Amino acid sequence: MLAFLVEATAGLSELVLLGIRWLITKEEVTQTIRVSPGMRKGATVTLEGAGDERPGCLAGDAVFVVSERKHRRFKRLGDNLVLRARVPLLSFRLLCGDRFRCAFRDEVICPGYVKVVKGGGMPIAGGEKGARGDLVVKFEVVFPDNLTDEQRKGLAEILRGCA
Repeated sequence: MLAFLVEATAGLSELVLLGIRWLITKEEVTQTIRVSPGMRKGATVTLEGAGDERPGCLAGDAVFVVSERKHRRFKRLGDNLVLRARVPLLSFRLLCGDRFRCAFRDEVICPGYVKVVKGGGMPIAGGEKGARGDLVVKFEVVFPDNLTDEQRKGLAEILRGCA
């Protein structure tokens, strides 16, 4: 059973069609599987008595293993989420003309800078209600490909005294 990170964060219910075998015949049954928020890859969901049957025996269980689809922006590490953020050296403007801002705009972001947002990650399966891992933002500063002499002088002036 595959789940996206978004689904694993909120949890999901999935309808599945089971083929239950009897000794000679086969029956199809629809069951609902509940994936709890924060369940990790490899976790199992068991539907007791929903598996194959044989005369004189109890029905077996149907066991589903949770796996995760890759997300285009986030990577899951346990209960934490990791985000690689590409940030231009100079601030940029949004389409509406406003400057891009983030919650920690007063911090200096340099190449390799890592910001940890406590409680911004995945729900902790089986943990306290509302408990979550962290969001780890790894910044990659994008430098301009080329600068004019005037821009270089301007940068040197701005960065004078830094070190």
